[in-house]
Amino acid sequence: MKRMPSTYLSLTVLSLGLGFGLSASSIEAATPSFKANRLASFTAEQISTAVSELGVEIPDEQFKYAVNLYRLNYKTTDGYGKTVVASGVIAIPNKGANIPSPLLSFQHGTIFQDKEAPSNDLVAGAPPAILASLGYVTVAADYVGYGTSKGKAHPYLLKTPSAKAVTDFLRSANKWLKRNNISLNKQLFLTGYSEGGYVTMAAHQALQAQAISDLNLTASVPAAGPYHIGRTLKSLTSLSSKRLQTVETQRLSPILVDWLTKQIMDRLIPDNSDVVFQDTIIRDFLRKGSNGVNEHNVYDWQAKDSVVLFHGREDATVPYFNATDAITAMTAKASPNVTLVECTATPANHENCIPEYGKVLIQTLGNYAQDL
Repeated sequence: MKRMPSTYLSLTVLSLGLGFGLSASSIEAATPSFKANRLASFTAEQISTAVSELGVEIPDEQFKYAVNLYRLNYKTTDGYGKTVVASGVIAIPNKGANIPSPLLSFQHGTIFQDKEAPSNDLVAGAPPAILASLGYVTVAADYVGYGTSKGKAHPYLLKTPSAKAVTDFLRSANKWLKRNNISLNKQLFLTGYSEGGYVTMAAHQALQAQAISDLNLTASVPAAGPYHIGRTLKSLTSLSSKRLQTVETQRLSPILVDWLTKQIMDRLIPDNSDVVFQDTIIRDFLRKGSNGVNEHNVYDWQAKDSVVLFHGREDATVPYFNATDAITAMTAKASPNVTLVECTATPANHENCIPEYGKVLIQTLGNYAQDL
């Protein structure tokens, strides 16, 4: 889904050189199979100032820690099933030796400029830095198509590679943190907004099926995500009702599929984008209708751990039914703790709800998190 410029989103999405002294050489020696580089450091004061300059109301005392940022390269799988080297950022709060932290994975929304990827967006007000200053060791995968893997096609809204970009990064980050004696308390949280909400739900489901050793998935906060892919595509495409009916009931010619795919992708992707987007999800929808994309749905499954959905009723970018479909289906499958928090902004649209998402996120995580 399209999003606001990085600086605005990075700070409002949370509405919300110091530290461990790890040199690049010591990191390389400790991690022969993957590479990590120190990117930047921010003091708690710098982070607090960056947030307050946007008028976001988070008490200064909540920003307790200076933060170090590292880029970690790791292997994952792209949308074509091929192994690629991808990247992400690890933000570490400066708590001192042997003081544990919960681990939080932040999934970014759709971005069209590689400079806005988490490991490139090195500002004090970026979500990983903010969350780390609150006390979480925070990781954020760039996703395939950004950062180290720029030029590769981004597997947009494809369930398996979206999840693997996160879970593979979490596994690599967990190993890296252990090798560098950075303590975790075993709690793991997931969150993201828009496409990041979709990726959060996909990653939660994948981690439930195959957990990471020494990490306990505690809760996720997916927000404003297109969890019900087929229904979302039907509601958002600019096709006429006649053509939509054709998509659902008849096979379109390959030439027409190609033409429609290009038309839709041109509307979704701005001209100045330097990111390549894989068009599989659109192409499969045009070929087979909703049945062609059902495998990428993430709304209809049983979650064993807490899921707190957040969405606005007036969201025209990612319709609100994604949240209601998810809570209805997941509750029907006996998920024990799935809730929906409705955005109260006026109007409760995609952009206006971002600051409130940040507040809900911090409050929700605070109900579970230890060792902040």
